[in-house]
Amino acid sequence: MPNKTELKRIGLKTTQPRLKILEGNPTRHLGADSIYKRLFEEGEQSGPATAYRVLAQFESAGLVMRHNFEGGSALFELNDADHHD
Repeated sequence: MPNKTELKRIGLKTTQPRLKILEGNPTRHLGADSIYKRLFEEGEQSGPATAYRVLAQFESAGLVMRHNFEGGSALFELNDADHHD
């Protein structure tokens, strides 16, 4: 799983929302809505737009791959070299 060093290596600052999103998701599949709900339950003040924005940044940086589904929903999968389907 990516960490602070990895974020810096790819040119992203290690902000609290980015770290919380990475560190708080033990599964490989990330959904913006579920991330937002988890952060909210943990008392974070970030809004749902933060989860979407961070995931889009991770996608642009190659940390995650987006999987689009019917109805417009999407899940993001960690782009992990050790992960094989």
